[in-house]
Amino acid sequence: MALAFALVAPQLKPATGTLVVAVSGSSAGTVARSKVMIHGAGGWIAVGDVEGAYPAAPQEKDMLAVPVAAGDFDGVRVGGDVQSVRFTVVVGQVVPILLGLEGAHLVAGGVYAGNDEVNLGLGELAGKFVAMPDYALVDQSGRPFDPATNSGQDLVIAAFHTTCHETCPLYTALFFEIAKHMPPGVKLAEVTTDPGTDTTSVLANYARGIGAGWTFATGSAAALTSFWRPFGVALATGDTHTSTLALVDGHGYVRLVYRGVPDVGSGFPPSLIAGLSAQGLHELASGGDGWGAPEVLQALLTIAQPQQPAPGGGGTAPGFDLAGTDGRTFGRTDLAGKPAVINFWASYCPPCKAEMPLLQQQVGRQPGVQLVLIDEGDSAEAARAFLESVGVHQAALLDSDLAAGRAYGVTALPMTVFLRADGTISGRQVGQLSESVLAAQLSNLASQ
Repeated sequence: MALAFALVAPQLKPATGTLVVAVSGSSAGTVARSKVMIHGAGGWIAVGDVEGAYPAAPQEKDMLAVPVAAGDFDGVRVGGDVQSVRFTVVVGQVVPILLGLEGAHLVAGGVYAGNDEVNLGLGELAGKFVAMPDYALVDQSGRPFDPATNSGQDLVIAAFHTTCHETCPLYTALFFEIAKHMPPGVKLAEVTTDPGTDTTSVLANYARGIGAGWTFATGSAAALTSFWRPFGVALATGDTHTSTLALVDGHGYVRLVYRGVPDVGSGFPPSLIAGLSAQGLHELASGGDGWGAPEVLQALLTIAQPQQPAPGGGGTAPGFDLAGTDGRTFGRTDLAGKPAVINFWASYCPPCKAEMPLLQQQVGRQPGVQLVLIDEGDSAEAARAFLESVGVHQAALLDSDLAAGRAYGVTALPMTVFLRADGTISGRQVGQLSESVLAAQLSNLASQ
């Protein structure tokens, strides 16, 4: 009798992870059935459809949970909208993706992959950060410099013009230092305030002349006026300027603003020294206003990660006596025996505007904790107008000469200092406060 045997190959489980697709928006909405696709080494892959109502952030609704082959991916398509976003699917692990929608369309930069990015996205969609207004400039080669070309990259943007011989060359020197150590995914851009002089060819020659490998941007007077308006920077020529550097995250949200003269150390390119005026040489020798490449690089690492309570505690808070927008003088001694939250801000600072209502609301709920608002450099009229625009109804103190800010180590705005009742510093936060960071710092004050 003959026996027959059938050999059956074992069924191998596919090497997959799980992709969870959630949807949210700055306001609640509805999306008609739309196909979701992801882009990897093999091209576009359909993963399913999203359809139906979705909530306003910070709430979100999971619409898909599907197995996806392990690998690296670099794009997401929803209907006809495409966004660049990098993520890796790992065998046996879950990768969350958040789609930020306005109606049925993706918002610019509105795809977030990974737990940290999804949490960031919910904060952005909920309006906890301030977005850069739309802009349309060009770089030194005539290529577009706009939200679409910059999407997914953290930006370091500095105001400058080629005919400045004082602070602007110091910002350029700062960029040389940042470029040596900056993390991946960061783009440096010096944006002119003098469109009449700084054409694309002038900027290209300037970049070649100093050996700079980053972006120099220009545009029409109207386009540049619009670009710089949120930062309080006016168009200027010669040695008239408002020294400003801003950090914008990869989703287009302003996260930090610096003013004044940076400390560029001793690594100043000779080609830039030759262009400094006597005042510029004095500013170089002065060591700047207490911030430089290390602080900017640390801030870049911070905005790419979830905000955590900043340490920086310890020491006695410096004294001050400042006039308020209500005409009264307030000093450090007026806080004796009281815990306090001191917030340094300015009207030109978008992150300051975003966090101010949160500060008043959360600090106001803490019995016995005083909120002190210190404006850095604005006039009383500008400070009052700013507070009115954000619905904050309390006087601010005017640090007109920035002396109080320097005493507290303010290198960038906003900055918040948390004081214990005994006058010592419990913690500091450089940059915009999130609700979780503020809650943690207030909890620390309450427990001391």
